Amino acid sequence: LFFLGGFGVAKNLCSWAVDGKNCTVNEHVNSTLQAFHSAKKPIGLCCISPVLAAKVFPGCEVTVGQDKNVDGRFPDAETASAIAELGCKHICKNVNESHVDKANKIVTTCAFMCKAPLHEIFDGIGTMVQEVLKLA
Repeated sequence: LFFLGGFGVAKNLCSWAVDGKNCTVNEHVNSTLQAFHSAKKPIGLCCISPVLAAKVFPGCEVTVGQDKNVDGRFPDAETASAIAELGCKHICKNVNESHVDKANKIVTTCAFMCKAPLHEIFDGIGTMVQEVLKLA
C-alpha cells in the first residue's frame, strides 16, 4: 500500500508549490508511483498529493475536493482546473468522502484542501484508507 498527503508533497516531492501544473515530480517518487501502478497495487493520495497522480498518470481520476470555492471552504479550488488541464478528470467530492479510480487503483480525498473541522477531514481520510484496503 502506498499513501501520501500534505503540503510537503507540493514542496518536497514535486515542484507544484512553485510551478503548479508545470511542475516536475521527484524521480524517485515518480518511479515508485509507476512501480506501484505497474504492479496493480493501490495508491492513496490526500490533500494536495492527488496532483502527483495527475502528473504521473495522464487520464486518471482524482479529487482535491470541489472545483469552486463553496462557502469559502475550498480556497484552492483552482487546483481542480489545473488537474483537468493535465488531461485528468477531477471528481468533486465533499471533505468526508473519497474518490476511487478503479481502473488505476488510485484513491483520493481532499483532506486539508478544505477548510473543515478536523473530524470531517478525519472521516474523509478514513474512507480513503478503507477504499485502498478494499483494493489491496
